[in-house]
Order: sequence, then structure tokens, then C-alpha cells
Amino acid sequence: MKPKKSSYKILVAIDGSQYSPKALDYACKIAKIDNAQLQIINVVEEYFNVGQSILRQLDKTSKEILREYEALAKSLEVMHVSTIQARGNAPEEILKAAMREKVDTIVVGSRGHYRSKMDFILGSTSYKLAHYSKCTVIIVK
Repeated sequence: MKPKKSSYKILVAIDGSQYSPKALDYACKIAKIDNAQLQIINVVEEYFNVGQSILRQLDKTSKEILREYEALAKSLEVMHVSTIQARGNAPEEILKAAMREKVDTIVVGSRGHYRSKMDFILGSTSYKLAHYSKCTVIIVK
């Protein structure tokens, strides 16, 4: 029998980079303390001039990543896990999901996959989340 889930919600953003497992591990540790609800999000970045076949492949890869991380969270004994797949600008989509789902905390790795040198110059996803989020953001190094 599953323990009663808490009303506390955690959203962990993953992108498949080396920091994603660290962010998930940290989010799972928090979730286990209060039997919180853990939501895992992966955003497929939409690039200009990318064909539909490439976007379909990116969606497929995103679903595989989400399944892998959901299974990992469950293996770490997190009882209430769900996934969210989105398309668009990663920080914007993560913030939208956080507001829509009324999460209490966002957990994200300190670095991820950069699309271009401009992303590095303009700021990372973690920086944007910390700056614009209405809830607590934990950046895992």
C-alpha cells in the first residue's frame, strides 16, 4: 500500500546532460522526506528551420529520457512520480509547468546542453529559472 502523498510538489527539469542525474537524485531525496509528488519535465527545444521528422525524433528521444528518469526515481523509492514533456523554450516551458502544476520547488542542474554560444552569453536555463520563478529553485552543481 502506497503511503498518502503529500501536497508538496517538486518539479525536476532534466535535459539528458551530465547534471540531470544529479538534479534527479537531489529532487528524489527531497521528495522522500515528505512523500512529496515528483514531476519530471523534459523540454524539446524547437529550432528554426528544423523539419517535422527531426522534431518527431527529438520527441521520441525525450519520451525515452523521461521513461528512464521516471524508472530511476521509482528505484530510489519515490512513490509519486509523473512526467511532463513539452516543446519550446526550456526556461519558459519549465516556468509554465511550474505555475500550471502549482509546484513548491523546481530542481535543476547548474549546467545543461547549450544550443549555441548565444545561450551561454544570454544566460543559462538555471539562471533564468532562479530569476523568474515564483517558487523556490534549487540549482544542483
